[in-house]
Amino acid sequence: MIGLVVSLAIAMQVSETACPVGVELDGPEGRAWDSLPLTALQTVGTHNSYKQAIPPAELAALIARNPDAAGLDYSHPPLSDQLDMGMRNLEIDFVYDPEGGRFANPLMPAMMAGQEGSTPYDASGMDAPGFKVLHIPDIDVRTSCSTLIACMSEIRDWSLAHPDHAPIMVMFNAKTGGLDAPGATQALDFDREAFAALDAEFAQVFAPGHLIVPDEVRGDHATLREGVLAGGWPTLGDARGRILLVLDERGEKADAYRGEAVSLEGRMMFTLSETIDADHAAIFILNDPFEDFQIIPHAALSGFLVRTRADANTMEARTNDGSRRDAAFDLGAHWISTDYPQPRAEWSDYQVSLPDGLIVRCNPMTTVPAP
Repeated sequence: MIGLVVSLAIAMQVSETACPVGVELDGPEGRAWDSLPLTALQTVGTHNSYKQAIPPAELAALIARNPDAAGLDYSHPPLSDQLDMGMRNLEIDFVYDPEGGRFANPLMPAMMAGQEGSTPYDASGMDAPGFKVLHIPDIDVRTSCSTLIACMSEIRDWSLAHPDHAPIMVMFNAKTGGLDAPGATQALDFDREAFAALDAEFAQVFAPGHLIVPDEVRGDHATLREGVLAGGWPTLGDARGRILLVLDERGEKADAYRGEAVSLEGRMMFTLSETIDADHAAIFILNDPFEDFQIIPHAALSGFLVRTRADANTMEARTNDGSRRDAAFDLGAHWISTDYPQPRAEWSDYQVSLPDGLIVRCNPMTTVPAP
């Protein structure tokens, strides 16, 4: 079925970009192809890129209460190490902590303190005001960079040290709510004030021009969508050494971030495209290549950028099932996110990477072989 849909999508394409098969587009060796649009690229990144492993005793206790917690059994190296490995899509979850200290004493590490297989919780940086990085309050809280500014500063510093890198997409989840348990901490809601503080943190980290922002892509067009459809994405050459930020939220959170700026005028982040006709449409986050097998190629061929996931909840790695990964590549998503850029050997050989060790290659959906 997927092969049929891909064939139909290619047949409906109006124009394709010539792109060299098997050539590395990242780094200085790809400079010969700097005129390519961003829609011509395909690369790999990580899901919940900041996440560190839950200590064995805590994980065992969680699984005993809920077997689905086994899906939390994954982790990643520091962000700069992932960028060295060739990851060009990172994902960061954050919570709002304007006063500071709200998430400094998570419940699960405190309950398990001193038990064999547990690890003391490092609360460094958690007392200061600002956005904190974690997966699930009170449960899955260990990260390679505890504050948003620390995470983004690490990405910025790596980027400045590697000015020829293909653009890095960093996506964000704004976490709210929490456990229904005595002593649990509830993450605060996000309103326009919270999101204004978020953009202010980004402005602290990134110099003007380091980010690819919605205003640049919209250009002189009335809406961001019109700018995208008119070819407003920068070329690979213009995007080298730069970063895109994307808010992976819809509904009230996305509305609060956009406010009156329906095309994200003046905003630092793109928001995920909720429909292909929305004024803010630019980037689609379509996480299931099986469920989204029609819209992924349609969006990619229409000039939008697409992120999808090759795996979820550790299942593909445990069963060595590459079908979802292969569909993600074949359908033409630009960023394919995984928890396994390297195999987890005790489970299987499953991993997600481009052929021939490439970091960025020609997107098989939106390009044709260069002559």
